[in-house]
Amino acid sequence: MTESRRRRGRSLHWWASVALIMLGLQMLLAIGVTNFSGQLLMEDRYWSDLMRSIADDHAALVKEGRVVELPQRGMIRSWYVENGGEGRAGAPAYLADLPPGIYSSESSMVSHSEFADPGGDPSYHALITALPHGRLITRVEIDSLERTQNRYSRYSALWVFCFAGVIAGFIVWLHANLVRPVHDLARRMQAMNPGDPQARLPTDYKREEIQVIASASNAHLDRVAQFIERERSLLDQASHEFRTPIAVIAGAVDVLKQQPLPAAANAPLVRIEHAVEDLSETMVALLYLAREAPPQGGHGDVTALHDLLPRLLHDHEHLLPGRDTRLQLGEMEPTFVAAPEAMIRIAASNLIRNAIENTRQGIVRIALAKGVLSVSDSGSGFDPAEAARRYRDLLRQGSPARGQGLGLFLIGRICDHFGWTLGIDSSTDGTRATLDMRASCIEIP
Repeated sequence: MTESRRRRGRSLHWWASVALIMLGLQMLLAIGVTNFSGQLLMEDRYWSDLMRSIADDHAALVKEGRVVELPQRGMIRSWYVENGGEGRAGAPAYLADLPPGIYSSESSMVSHSEFADPGGDPSYHALITALPHGRLITRVEIDSLERTQNRYSRYSALWVFCFAGVIAGFIVWLHANLVRPVHDLARRMQAMNPGDPQARLPTDYKREEIQVIASASNAHLDRVAQFIERERSLLDQASHEFRTPIAVIAGAVDVLKQQPLPAAANAPLVRIEHAVEDLSETMVALLYLAREAPPQGGHGDVTALHDLLPRLLHDHEHLLPGRDTRLQLGEMEPTFVAAPEAMIRIAASNLIRNAIENTRQGIVRIALAKGVLSVSDSGSGFDPAEAARRYRDLLRQGSPARGQGLGLFLIGRICDHFGWTLGIDSSTDGTRATLDMRASCIEIP
């Protein structure tokens, strides 16, 4: 059993089954104790006291000379055997020559008794009493009591089997009517397509409890679908509202670049232009990731990655002034990726930008081999957790900046969307970021 299963604990079906089995074992124990007590009753020393009382009465008859009145039929019988052997013929052969004492065919369970095999005669308890001129043999037959006891024991065993069958049947019924429908409900929930806002659970289960769970889940899905629809509507409106000011700013920059401006204004215009481009890319990425469904077969947009990366390096050269840093293009293996160029541009640009920002002096090298994009720098190292913390602090201060925090967030969302893998290996000698895009690579004939 795994650690997660141990933390979750046992299921209700498991506990109910254990409770029923324990109840069955207790019933079995009670029946066994009852039968054993009945057996002990058949072989208790109570019989010794009873036979002594009977023998005393019969001994009084012998002393009074009324031997013929000793009972010779029924469960209780007595015989008087004189020392000369008279009366021995009528007495049981297995008791006639025994010395005084208590004898029983059940001597294994009776205290202070000896065993005497009755042969084919019924089971018995016997008491042999010494008299002045002979011995009195008193026998109590218990054969009919044993047969009754054995019959009741068989009935008890039958009840045990019936009760065990009821318990097993109830456990099976519980599994079929509770566990299996719940597992079926969970399987259907896991199989639901998150991209389908109309996906719902069936409510035609036989048991009302499962129907209640399914109906409540569908009601929750309805509320989630309404919430998503509101978010999409807000996203559409925000997209329209953002595009207009971005276009206005970009147009204003183009107009200003056509005007005779002081040389000191060129750098601010360049920063504004790049900021508008970054904002446009971010908005495109967020809108695409929020509105597009995961790719379902087909190639759609195809990007020649080996042609795009050199252009990206050239686009980031404006970040180098003031740094003793060089951009270097490594191996560029021809690679075609089934993804929009904008998404690849955003992911690769963030990796390149992060490498430049963490390298005050050294080389930033970009390479492409076997569908894996690698960006290496010789900076002081990069901690993803620390970058995310800095970005969170910037958000709290109300001055979020485009950089490691938001960049890693976008890359993570893009990787989740296309099934890519991002890896970052950082040390004091620098950082190497790898973007594994083999899940979207295709062959172009």
